[in-house]
Amino acid sequence: MPGLSNSPLDESKISLPPWLPWATTACLAALVACVGELWLIEKTRAQFLREQVLLSDAALKDSENQLEAETILEKREFADLRAATGSEGVPAVVLLRASEAGAARAWGVVIWDAEGKGALLRLSGLAAQADGHDYQLWLEGPGAGYPAACGTFHGAAAGEVSGIAVRLPMPYTAGCRFTLIDGKKGGAPTLDEARSGGSIVLATLP
Repeated sequence: MPGLSNSPLDESKISLPPWLPWATTACLAALVACVGELWLIEKTRAQFLREQVLLSDAALKDSENQLEAETILEKREFADLRAATGSEGVPAVVLLRASEAGAARAWGVVIWDAEGKGALLRLSGLAAQADGHDYQLWLEGPGAGYPAACGTFHGAAAGEVSGIAVRLPMPYTAGCRFTLIDGKKGGAPTLDEARSGGSIVLATLP
């Protein structure tokens, strides 16, 4: 019938608005941007969670090291420290580990009274020290006054050495660490010189 060719229901005659393709493209672009932003947020969140896990692991490791240091010490070391410092305060303890895998069995413990500057160092597993060499204990830390030399001594015999008297010229605070260096006899006036002329054998874990 002739009238049907002009019917509004004839889809072949319907024209799309000229702005529709642009609007579709804009919607797709906005959708892609939203998906990308969500992916970036999830990636950042995952990185944050990984960092939190690392921090938790570091705190746990520090607690384990502290517990291990206290476990390997004898009551005599605590009593000797209190007698040397004249204090009844609770001593602080820090564990030193070997800096090389080959000396993994070597360790050291520094124990001191927070109320004073006296401290004791106990070592185990280090090889006999060569003639003309001395060990020098350093306390590294942030701020003025660090690093500070805590004592110099000779490790004559291999095995375990207990109760070496050292000192704490500066307080042991957050960010500090002990470093034991095998260097020239008599020690060095600065940590840089001690490092350049010797080798780190034990150190507090970061």
